[in-house]
Amino acid sequence: YDPGRAADTQKCIRAGGKHNDLDDVGLDTYHHTFFEMLGNWSFGDYFKQEAIDWAWELIIDVWGFPKERLYATYFGGDDKSAPDLEAQALWLKHLPAERVVPGNRKDNFWQMGDTGPCGPCSELHVDLTPNADCGAGMVNADSADCIEIWNLVFIQFNANIDGAFTPLPAQHVDTGMGFERACSIIQCTNGFTDFSGVISNYETDVFSPIFAALAEMSGKTYTSTLPEDPAQQTEQEAVDVAFRVIADHIRCLSFSIADGIMPSNEGRGYVLRRILRRAVRYGRSLGLTETFFHKLADTVVESFGDAFPELIENRDRVGRVLKAEEESFNRTLDKGLDVFESIAPADGGILAADAFKLYDTYGFPLDLTELMARERGLTVDVEGFEKLMNEQRARARTDHASKKQIVLAEDGGLAADATEFIGYDHVKANTEIVEVLENGIVLKETPFYPESGGQQGDQGDIKGEDFGFKVTDTQKTPEGVIVHVGEALYGAPKKGELVIAAVDRFRRGQMRRNHTATHLLNAALRQVVDPNIKQAGSMVSADYLRFDFNHFEAVSPEQLKKIEQVVSHEIMRNTELQTVEMPLADVQK
Repeated sequence: YDPGRAADTQKCIRAGGKHNDLDDVGLDTYHHTFFEMLGNWSFGDYFKQEAIDWAWELIIDVWGFPKERLYATYFGGDDKSAPDLEAQALWLKHLPAERVVPGNRKDNFWQMGDTGPCGPCSELHVDLTPNADCGAGMVNADSADCIEIWNLVFIQFNANIDGAFTPLPAQHVDTGMGFERACSIIQCTNGFTDFSGVISNYETDVFSPIFAALAEMSGKTYTSTLPEDPAQQTEQEAVDVAFRVIADHIRCLSFSIADGIMPSNEGRGYVLRRILRRAVRYGRSLGLTETFFHKLADTVVESFGDAFPELIENRDRVGRVLKAEEESFNRTLDKGLDVFESIAPADGGILAADAFKLYDTYGFPLDLTELMARERGLTVDVEGFEKLMNEQRARARTDHASKKQIVLAEDGGLAADATEFIGYDHVKANTEIVEVLENGIVLKETPFYPESGGQQGDQGDIKGEDFGFKVTDTQKTPEGVIVHVGEALYGAPKKGELVIAAVDRFRRGQMRRNHTATHLLNAALRQVVDPNIKQAGSMVSADYLRFDFNHFEAVSPEQLKKIEQVVSHEIMRNTELQTVEMPLADVQK
């Protein structure tokens, strides 16, 4: 073990944010949503000379790449930084000057933010033209005839807040090579003796087992054609695009789910759901109208399980999740496709309202609508769609706020300090009024539990010498002020008055039981259904509890019966409960 060096393979997804290759998958031979990134790292150990010499040794001496097809780039300098002449000189030991190409800051300088570690980088590109004559002008031109395979990042400087670059006391190397691209060059070209065919990541052992399974399912044949115009695809071009999309997407979903990332409506889970629905829709190009996608997961496991044992360990879960997601989308896909046909004009664009209807009613992600529109040479009013989405979010926020609205003082805020909650130990207390609102009272300390964690706020009574106040709800402001919402039954409460605050003990007891039962239910769900289940919301009232969680399929009657048995058993054990307050980070540990 050498703490100054490392080599690895990283599982990478590029399907959102700054690095989003989703729209390009299938239309060319080398973009993917999921790929392996091979890397070697130096942490203050070796630097440019070793990294460049070893890169050359690996791809020329070990893998047999033809050096007459290689181009190297280096940072050519700009008004911020000098050119990386050291890297240039090191590459000139291996390549002629016409194939050592200067690059700009965008292509050949790595910097994640305005400040922090950064530095120049050198890339290796491979000329894939039949006669090895692409020329330096094709380097970094986003062409399939000359593709980047390796990027050597030299983390040499620290970017300061004033814009200056200061040399780092310990300099590092971070390289990245696409495994799939390396395989395509090693395997697809028969030792580089025949460049007559398409050199493709998809025509390697990485994808051929998936293609074989897909061909057996569909009865279609893959021929490696590429569409010259996505809006004017031939029948065979459409078949080949579908093969590439589905094969890429099943790898992405299988690896992600095996790592515990589940399709959902939020964050990275929604990215997976979009990718899955895109693949299922492309299945229609192959005549696959029944569920098929989840069946390909077995092929992924067989192909990659030896290298990634998590695929084998989670094989059953991957298949079940994919099947449930696919079945759910299939129920609306046909109707959604019919609606798309009815709204798609002969030319021009799809209206924002129609795109939003496809999303909101039929679960069509916007990028799926854009994809189908692009295939017909149509546009989508994305700006209008986003406006409708924002309006829907605003309505949801307004509806939520209206249910929890507390009428505050005339100046729009509360001057009171955060309220001390003493309700864990007391259901009745002598206390003092610190603020009187139009529909509420603020106390110095209170036994009333404010709505929190899904549990409804306490009810009860606040009584003074000359007034009685019925508390119908208890809420807490973001500043920690607890407001007792309700109405005066007689008299008028006054600021500074001494009062007796008493919680409805019977109702509190019912809610306490349902709150504890919520935790028991959560534990039972993880024990009986899936240990990866996570709470996504809850509601605890005096009459019942509601527990929200994300899962890829409904709980079966047999599982429900078992859950009831587990919860009942825990209740019968009558374990003594303790209440302990601690930081959230400690709770999560």
